Amino acid sequence: MRRGVVGLIVVAGALAWMGLSVAPAGAATAPQESKEVVVSQNLVPNPGFEEVTEGRPVGWKTGAPRLEIAPSFARDTSVAHSGSCSLLIAGNGSAGVVGWVSAQCPGVTAGKSYELAAYVRAEGVESLHASAWAKLTWQRPGTDEFPRVAYLNSVTREGEWWRFAGTLRAPEEAVSAEVTLGLRHAPQGSLWWDDISLREAPSPAPRHVRLATTYLPSDQHLDPQAWRSLIEKAGEGKADVVCLGEMVNVAPGAELEAHPTIPGPATEALGELARRYQMMIIASVPEWQGDLWYNTAVIIGKDGRLIGRYRKTHLPQTEVEAGSAAGATLPVFDTEIGRIGAQICYDQFFPEVTRTFALKGAEIVFTPIWGDGRSEGKALDAVARARALDNSLFYVTSTYGGRSLIIDPSGTILADTAGTPGVVFADVDLDAPRYEPWLSVTGQAEFRTLWPKERRPSLYGSITEDR
Repeated sequence: MRRGVVGLIVVAGALAWMGLSVAPAGAATAPQESKEVVVSQNLVPNPGFEEVTEGRPVGWKTGAPRLEIAPSFARDTSVAHSGSCSLLIAGNGSAGVVGWVSAQCPGVTAGKSYELAAYVRAEGVESLHASAWAKLTWQRPGTDEFPRVAYLNSVTREGEWWRFAGTLRAPEEAVSAEVTLGLRHAPQGSLWWDDISLREAPSPAPRHVRLATTYLPSDQHLDPQAWRSLIEKAGEGKADVVCLGEMVNVAPGAELEAHPTIPGPATEALGELARRYQMMIIASVPEWQGDLWYNTAVIIGKDGRLIGRYRKTHLPQTEVEAGSAAGATLPVFDTEIGRIGAQICYDQFFPEVTRTFALKGAEIVFTPIWGDGRSEGKALDAVARARALDNSLFYVTSTYGGRSLIIDPSGTILADTAGTPGVVFADVDLDAPRYEPWLSVTGQAEFRTLWPKERRPSLYGSITEDR
């Protein structure tokens, strides 16, 4: 397809946009609405790259680490999301290509929320997440050695275009922001950017969730009254969700049933308690389907209904020889408290399980687990903390090893049963900003916005190979 690209340039000591046609004064930068709509001011200058002066799009500058790996930049009059043009960043076959454009956006008010949105069209790009980025850097007065940086990972498709978008809260003392749009890891790739906006938006309501987890000694795991007592304590403590242990018996007399099913006595007993306390319950229970027997985690909603189930996918040899069957899927579930995943015991030993949940958007992973004898028992909390930290999510375990844990996305233990049978709680906000110093950026960033962009799945093929 032939394109009317005007003004192809590269980065040099003093970058120049050459041969750019000047848009007429007052050129529209967004589609005109047929009726009056009240929207907040767009803080991004020249959001459609329509206005130019001295051959440069007003308000934007280009950047690259070195001339040898710089892409080309151009104002393309044959491709536009709206208006008459877009900004093209092209790899042009340059190995290791990296380059970006950026614009300063004054007028930010600390504590208020802003939606950053950017439209992009791509060709010759294998992974949009890996090769295209939209970044917002909050800026404070004077020299800011540790600015706060956020990347957009929410991407939706609209025809030939993709829309990056996210609502972010301006941190304390922020007075302005810098928007950066870039291309990398795509020597043959081309990105067209258009209709960039940064507008004040309503602040999302905090998503406060009270998490609870339980600990019972292993010799009580088949005692339905003991589990019922813990569930009641969690409910009286106003938990939104409680995690029970592995292979629990919660229904009196259920141990006499040779082939319990789901739904069945266990989910009925859990459902009754969930309804009473308006609390989600997650537990590992036995499940039979025909001739097959599974170790299954059930997710019971606040209304007492079965939201879903997860069948343990990784089986130690002893369970295989005992006749247990392995599950074959790693589902996540949209629930009243957010998107969650559930895994069981030996699954925790395999980092791919939690990572898969995270890639599917899980915010909390629940793990009923018998225990972990490695490293004289020290591995149990170390592994759980690593799973939370590596995937930037909340992680809840319920174990017979004494230390049932609630862990936040930074790997910090928020609650620990510490060997005492009972229930512990942690109050969390799933949407709270979590900026930390990080090697990947100059300043502070949220790791949950970084790892999805910076992972390299094309290198991980051997993980799925049988050995």
